Amino acid sequence: MRFAAIAFAALTTACVSAPDTTPINQSITAPPPAPVEIELGINGDAIALALSGGGARAASFSLGVLLQLRDLRGVDGRALIDKVVLVTSVSGGSTIAAYFGLHGAAGLDRFRADMLDKDWQSQLHTSPMSPENWQRLMQGGLNGPDKLANWLDKEVYSGGHMRDLPNRPRIIINSADLYNGTPFAFATPYFQAICSDLGSVRIADAVAASMSVPVAFRPIVVKLPEGECPAPMPPWVEAASRDRASPMLLRETARAFEAYRDPSRMKYLHLTDGGVADNFGLSSLVTIRRAAGKPYGPYSARDAVKIRRMTFLLVNSERNADGDWAMKAEGPDAAQLVDAMLSVSINAPKRAASDAFGSVLAEWQRDLIAWRCALTPEEARSLGAGEDWNCKDVQFRFDTVSFADLPPDQHERLGAAATAVSLPKAVVDDLIAGGRRAILTNDLVQALTR
Repeated sequence: MRFAAIAFAALTTACVSAPDTTPINQSITAPPPAPVEIELGINGDAIALALSGGGARAASFSLGVLLQLRDLRGVDGRALIDKVVLVTSVSGGSTIAAYFGLHGAAGLDRFRADMLDKDWQSQLHTSPMSPENWQRLMQGGLNGPDKLANWLDKEVYSGGHMRDLPNRPRIIINSADLYNGTPFAFATPYFQAICSDLGSVRIADAVAASMSVPVAFRPIVVKLPEGECPAPMPPWVEAASRDRASPMLLRETARAFEAYRDPSRMKYLHLTDGGVADNFGLSSLVTIRRAAGKPYGPYSARDAVKIRRMTFLLVNSERNADGDWAMKAEGPDAAQLVDAMLSVSINAPKRAASDAFGSVLAEWQRDLIAWRCALTPEEARSLGAGEDWNCKDVQFRFDTVSFADLPPDQHERLGAAATAVSLPKAVVDDLIAGGRRAILTNDLVQALTR
């Protein structure tokens, strides 16, 4: 029997080529230029979005949200989508976040044809009956770059790189560091930690890292520095890793950053689906806020003076709880138990991240008001303050847009949609319509139009 098992392993090894583990990043060889404040052009109202994971279900629902924001007008007559200054995303939400960043509001009309209406699902390795798939699984995942990053690069993002994304809106694509169990964002503080050039990374590789669901896809490989990095680690990293008063999320991220610079501990970073660490994409904002090092950061000083309302919307496209085992004394069977345990493992960190972000948002508003009120009248005017400017007139608001905002029948239908990279066109239609409807019924959004 043992000989047969060895022979079978040898046979399946011969059938499947070695996995592609080419790193997606390029190390920097010279000190980067000093960071400059990036102005987002905020004047009054600003909107930030967090697009959750959920495959094509999340991409479709988020598309409906964005299209409805494009159709709605604020009190100044501008489309609400033009007030979106930040999008943070995970997994399926990252597919449309990156596309929106690359092509803008007008380009949203093409996203469905470029992404949602293509039968990507049928091209993936999925069959549990295939010996080759068992070998792929033993190598770390059923599908590699040829089925994920390279497909996205060819079919959706047309060879685009992170440097091609404009600064407005700012797009933050989130994945998870599989070894440390911490969030990893395609954003400056994280790439400074790994001593790499963010701009040279393909958009497709960033999105692939964000949606590399374990088992279904191999982790995305990043090469860590082996020698001295020309960009020193910012002081906040050591301070946060030692500060017991810091949020645990920030402390653990800072300790992961320190490990990235220690070749005796890590030489490669393996990135997996962002939902493993936080399916809402909020965790990285805690780190980005601390890395900014300013009471109004990560905004510019001019944006910080001219903002009045920040409306932060979490677009949650997660599935409803399903199955009838809760009605039975014997509970779930083996398959249902695994599914339930996976759901719990995703739900726990996202709730913690949401709570942490709520605290950060409140602190951010307090710090911003204190900084504004400490400005002299001349300083405030030089940064764009008008005659009737009130330093305390700032409000940060947070709400969730989800299937639960819809009528019960639509809530049930959309919440039952599969977590897959492709869905039937009728389901996509329903999800897009649901995203539009959820925005129309949201009180915070409606307040922006009055």
